[in-house]
Amino acid sequence: MLEALADALSLALDPSVLLFVALGILLGITLGAIPGLSGDMAIALLLPTVFYLEPASALGLLVGIYKGGMFGGSISGITFGVPGTPGAAATTIDGYQAKLKGKPNRALHTALYSSVAGDTSSDLILIFIALPLAAVALKFGPVEFFALYAFSLLLISALTRGQLAKGVAACALGILLSMIGRDPIGGSLRMTFGIPELAGGLSLIPVLVGIFAVSELIVQVSKAWAAKSRAIVEDAKQKSNMFSDYDAAADKLPFRDFLKLWKATAIGTGTGTLIGALPGAGSSLAAFISYGLAQRFSRSSDEFGKGSMEGVASAEAGNSATSGSTLIPLFAFGIPGSATAALFGAAFILMGMTPGPNMVRDHSDVIYALFIILVYANMVNLLMGKVLLPYYSKMSMVQPRILLPIVFCLAIFGTYAAGNSFVDVWVLLGAGLLGVVLRLYGFPLAPLILGFIVGPGAERALRQSLLIGGEWSYLFSSPIAIGFYATALGLILLFTLLLRNKA
Repeated sequence: MLEALADALSLALDPSVLLFVALGILLGITLGAIPGLSGDMAIALLLPTVFYLEPASALGLLVGIYKGGMFGGSISGITFGVPGTPGAAATTIDGYQAKLKGKPNRALHTALYSSVAGDTSSDLILIFIALPLAAVALKFGPVEFFALYAFSLLLISALTRGQLAKGVAACALGILLSMIGRDPIGGSLRMTFGIPELAGGLSLIPVLVGIFAVSELIVQVSKAWAAKSRAIVEDAKQKSNMFSDYDAAADKLPFRDFLKLWKATAIGTGTGTLIGALPGAGSSLAAFISYGLAQRFSRSSDEFGKGSMEGVASAEAGNSATSGSTLIPLFAFGIPGSATAALFGAAFILMGMTPGPNMVRDHSDVIYALFIILVYANMVNLLMGKVLLPYYSKMSMVQPRILLPIVFCLAIFGTYAAGNSFVDVWVLLGAGLLGVVLRLYGFPLAPLILGFIVGPGAERALRQSLLIGGEWSYLFSSPIAIGFYATALGLILLFTLLLRNKA
């Protein structure tokens, strides 16, 4: 054990490994900050490098890209209102509003600190209690997963205070959009309208970027809409001119102020770690649930959605906390917990290591080196983030006439590059028009995205449960599922009472 640990330290602290970690983090932050691109894409493209690099160096590069990408997605979300990665969608809700209020630097630093805190905690849990948490995750079957998805959808009421009906309607629309393509059980085509490229369904990136980014661009540059549209455009123009008296001195985040966000960060860290250990749940779901729970337990819940630093901290800690725990099933049982974990599993296989419990025993030096890299990569991420953030925060001060065409081009380029498909570009533009209509009639956008993300998993879990049990009562056959339903019911009652008291 001690000998393997000594070998791991020599591998992990080799200067070349440190260099590859730093390079990976720089690539991850940069790609994560560009809407439509992601760390996962870079990891997939760089997988062949494992043939040419030492195992520790290759893993350092991939880990750096992963961690940098997790934080980088929040940068464009805060500065442009366009989440750079799906996991940053929840961070964008309050982060962009904070930017509009003249506090982009404060929001970016909150995201950085929360990301590193959640990521580090998740990594430590991966190292010390991987097997127990993986055992719990394996108890989740279709019934438990459907209960989890239902619970997350019901948390929409936490994201749409005073707009419960519109929030549910937007979520239902998101679920409907997610059903385009092949039936996950029977394989038949649904709602493709004879377009072969839609057989695989709508891609998340064009829908996400279209709803958040293109709709915002259309609203800000359009002059020919009806009176209500002109009011939204005028409001957007006023917000864009708010930085003429920008006070850089007031837009700082002393670390003691970040410590005041400990509750929101802890909620995001705990929630993200648990959800990340569940195969297939993902960082987007973790971020939204963390955001909703933090709002419910906050003394300033009314500030959520208006630039709350608690909202930024909880969402960013939630999505980043999945980075370590999503590897738990991979190390314990050889089951990847996410697309990123699957990419890491592929890297291990290319290195001649079979993911699973025997991997730690047979390749202890490399795996222990990976554990060490996971921890110190967070410190590298923190230091590089601190260096780069002043430049990224200044990006948000660019005049709209310069910024809007750049963002639009990035959205088009990123969307095409992600899927190498012109159909995705048309989906992007269609989602942008849909976003404009929703904005005009006061529908919130976050529930639609949540429904689109959760919809496929919820449908698959529901139909698998019914195929196994044969009747609807089977959905209540698991104590874990009943616990999720009971919690959801309690939250609905609580929300109803709060709304009545405010009426």
